[in-house]
Order: sequence, then structure tokens, then C-alpha cells
Amino acid sequence: MSLSGAALVSLRDPLPGIPLDAVIGLGLLALAALAAVALTVANVVRMVRHGEVFLADLDNPGIGAMIASWPAGLQVFALAVLQAGTSGALPGDLALVVGMVAFVPGVIGTLLSGYAFYTRIVGLTEVAPAAVSGNWFVPVVPLVLVPSILDRALELGLPGDRTVWAFLALIGWGIGFTLFLMLASIIGSRLLVAAPPTAHQAPSWWGWLAPLGAGGVGLLASVDLATAAGVVEGAEAVGGIALLIVTVMWGFSAWWLLLALRIVLLERRSMHFHLGWWGFGFPTAAFVNLTAVIARRWELPGLAALDPTLWVAVLTVIVALIVLTLRGLRTGATWSR
Repeated sequence: MSLSGAALVSLRDPLPGIPLDAVIGLGLLALAALAAVALTVANVVRMVRHGEVFLADLDNPGIGAMIASWPAGLQVFALAVLQAGTSGALPGDLALVVGMVAFVPGVIGTLLSGYAFYTRIVGLTEVAPAAVSGNWFVPVVPLVLVPSILDRALELGLPGDRTVWAFLALIGWGIGFTLFLMLASIIGSRLLVAAPPTAHQAPSWWGWLAPLGAGGVGLLASVDLATAAGVVEGAEAVGGIALLIVTVMWGFSAWWLLLALRIVLLERRSMHFHLGWWGFGFPTAAFVNLTAVIARRWELPGLAALDPTLWVAVLTVIVALIVLTLRGLRTGATWSR
């Protein structure tokens, strides 16, 4: 998810007129492709050979939601590939085929893993507060990406009825963002009334930026799809209302970013690297992407001028995560639970 998110931001042309961002974006996309293939093989083998362990993890309210990170990653990868096609960094036909090949199993896997995890939580007599965290958003994030994925796919020539695609896009966004609102109330209440999460859960604070950023862009894409399909009357007014709502979402994201940053900085001395740190990557990319969309739609040159700086921030996070992961491979810390 994080590599694909960084590739998406890079391929969105944060440095107009300079090809460096596209080159870096394609490099990140290549790494994301390798990761997608490796994780797909590893997860399939794990489900087949160690099904009992897989189900035990799914039953665990603390880590079960993270199982959805695999199909979620496929969806973010699909979006990044389609972005490469619409930006001209990859041939459009190739991007469409690869993107849809990743998108279909990604969205199906997300729906199945998310449904399986949430139905296991319902009915539990007691869930430890430590198990309730931003990790629970993971099965939600990729569903709010569906409109953005289909919008780019249709631009590249995806066949089919545009009205049907717009309908399916809105359903996906509705499931994802409504679940986010419901879970936000639960997780927010836990943060207010229970003991604060331990330092190793700091990435879960950052995770709030993902559904807000991806959900905001997804809402605008949903309006664009419905407008192009001709199913919305007064398209300009509807688009304006959607932009106001998304701007409110961005404002909350910016506030939450400052809150999460303060918490991470305060706990940095107690934090030790684990694979969960990759949870800093995609949420950062999602916030940066939403910021760029807000700047463009509002025509705010001051906010748009921050785009290169925010892009560098995303790359810095990704490079740091890669270095820490490689270092952890030598010490064994990468595989510790």
C-alpha cells in the first residue's frame, strides 16, 4: 500500500515540466509490483498450508484487520498503475489490463476479509481496549478508492455501461466511508476513555489520514463518474457541495495530522521498528494526494506551491521505511510480532 501510494503521488506530476517525478514514480511502481507478487504468493501459500493459523489471526481483534492489507495493497497498486496510464508514463492499454487484473481480486478480497473480520468482532463478550486501534480501518480504506480506480479505468477505455460503473463506485465508497464513520466513533471513544495505546501502536494514530484522504478524493471521483454517466441533475451544484464536504474532511485531516505528529514525537524514544511502521506510508500519501486535489479545485496557488515539499516528505517516509526494513532483516526485528 505504501509503495503504491508513493508511486501514485509521484505520477501525479508534483514537479510540472520535470520528468524526475515520473521516473521515481515508475521506480516505486516497479517495487510495488514485486511486493504485490511476493505478498500474493506468500498469503496464498499461508492460507493453503497453514489455514488454522490464518483463521486464528483473523479471530484476533488486535491483528485480524491487518489481513485485509494484502487485498488493500492490490487496490492501491491498481490505482497507481492506472494513474501511470492516464499520465502517459505507461501505455494506456497495458495500464488498463494490469490495473484491472489487480483491482478485481483486490476488491473481492477486501470485501471478504473485511466482512469476515467485522463479523467476528460482533458478538464478542469483551474486546480489550489495546486491540481497538486505527488498524481496524484497514478493511475500509480500499473500498473508498473504488471510484478513483474506476474513474481512471474509464478514462483509459474500460468497456461497459458508465451508469453501472458509477453505481458500483458509489456503493463501494458508501460501504467504505460509512464503516469508517462508525469505526471512528468506536476508536475515538476508546482513545478518550481508556488508557492510551502503547508506543508500538503509534502508526495506528497515523492511519486515520488514509480513509479521510482516500475517501475525500473518492467522493469527488464519484461525483465525476455520476456526472459523466448523466445520472445527476444540476451536476455543477452537486459537485460544489461535494467539494465543500471534502474540504471539511481535509481540514479535519490537517488537524489530526498535527495531533498524530505530536503523539509520535512524544513516544519516539519508546518506539521500536516493526512491520506495522509501514502504516506511516500510505496515510501520508493519501493526505498529500487530497491536499493536491483541494489546491487544484479551489485554485489556491499558495497551497499548490506546497506540493513538491509534501511529495518529498512522502519519499522521505518511504525511503526511511525501506532502510529500516532492510536493517531489520539482518537483525530479525522485521519478523517479530
